Amino acid sequence: MMAKLRRYTLPILLGIAVLISVVLSVSLLTNPARFSGRVHEKKATTLNTDETARKMINVYSPTQLIQNSDKGKELLTSSSTNLVSEIFKTMQDYHYSHIERVSQGNQKQYNQMLNKSDSLMLNYNNPISSDMLAQILHYSQFKDKGDVKRLIVPLKSSYHYVYLLNDDKYTIYKVKVGTLKLKTIKQILNQKMNKNRIELRSVNGNPYIYFPNQVKMKDYGYMLQEQTQNSYLNLIIGNTTAASVKHQKDKTICSSQNQDLTFDNNDDVIYNNYRPNQKITSQIGALKSAYQNAVQLGISLENTKFDTYNPKKQNVNYRLYIEGFPIYSDQQLGVYNYRFMNGNVERFAFSLRDFEVPVPTDKQTITLPNSRNLLIDLENSGVNMKQINGIRLGYQVIPDNQNKLIVTLQPSWFIKINNQWINYRSLDTQIGKGNSNEL
Repeated sequence: MMAKLRRYTLPILLGIAVLISVVLSVSLLTNPARFSGRVHEKKATTLNTDETARKMINVYSPTQLIQNSDKGKELLTSSSTNLVSEIFKTMQDYHYSHIERVSQGNQKQYNQMLNKSDSLMLNYNNPISSDMLAQILHYSQFKDKGDVKRLIVPLKSSYHYVYLLNDDKYTIYKVKVGTLKLKTIKQILNQKMNKNRIELRSVNGNPYIYFPNQVKMKDYGYMLQEQTQNSYLNLIIGNTTAASVKHQKDKTICSSQNQDLTFDNNDDVIYNNYRPNQKITSQIGALKSAYQNAVQLGISLENTKFDTYNPKKQNVNYRLYIEGFPIYSDQQLGVYNYRFMNGNVERFAFSLRDFEVPVPTDKQTITLPNSRNLLIDLENSGVNMKQINGIRLGYQVIPDNQNKLIVTLQPSWFIKINNQWINYRSLDTQIGKGNSNEL
């Protein structure tokens, strides 16, 4: 595959260089879901209130959309529209009122809600604070604090409730709404999209998406853009002449007063700010601080979603999504990480490289095993099935050996073991070395 990529792309890159700006413009106009403006805006360190709110909604919207109809359950994705974000935006105007807990600890009732007929299910990869969700959707906060993993939106006009679910303790809340904006939702669902039949199964007590059929996904080639170290030095430190610079074998450390930047040979960056003088003890505090740091650093968060949160480390991960699926890399490419440490240190990790435009490939279609065969393969490989706490589809970043600004995104299954996402193709060698991206 890589040989083919190099054969078809590299010889023509020089010839299309003058057309890249045109290609980018067209790509942004015709394919915003896959790739919409992931160029760093170095001068935009502050945003107006409306723009900040809009971008925050996109970052903290769910990552999966499932429709339950008379055809069964289908996972919905699109190469032209961010379906999840579009549906989620309609929910901001629902005029929420009464909130109550329906049940807790009742697995049977919880499963019935998961299978609610004629409805949409919006899933987070990691449960999000109910307080954060309340701010995004503009409803009153819960009396009893909790997290939300899934949102159920009925598609019948007779329903006037949205349901909020969390797999932990099988908790269900219902929120009364004035209107469900079904006309707008159905217009979104009438767009061209990919539909994969799925089921909801349980692994170690946790619901996950089960594919009864083989899954076919295309790999993609992308050209990356690379920011310079000086652009971040000027943005963060300002007066670079006053900065202390240390060159080591595999990294460069630049420090000034109460902050420092570390650049390694993989173009990964770690920024430490030693001046917070604040206390973060909740998820909502960590999520807000992570987002504010990203904005101040001038990092584009287009097509990037909240992915994981570790309460012990106060660690927040954002991850880039392509056509509704997360990407995984051995470095920080496509992943932004925030951690609040020891009461006075904020640490943010990211990459100098960013996805820019697609490049020509042979558009190879990859066939992945269905969920049944995947589980059999995992067990036969010696995986302790009791340690699995997550299974999902995604894209693995495959670097080009001859050009670091060209990568292939290869579809694959990813297994979560010991808080690490591991490509099932490399389970034998990668257990204990997965994609946790935690600082």
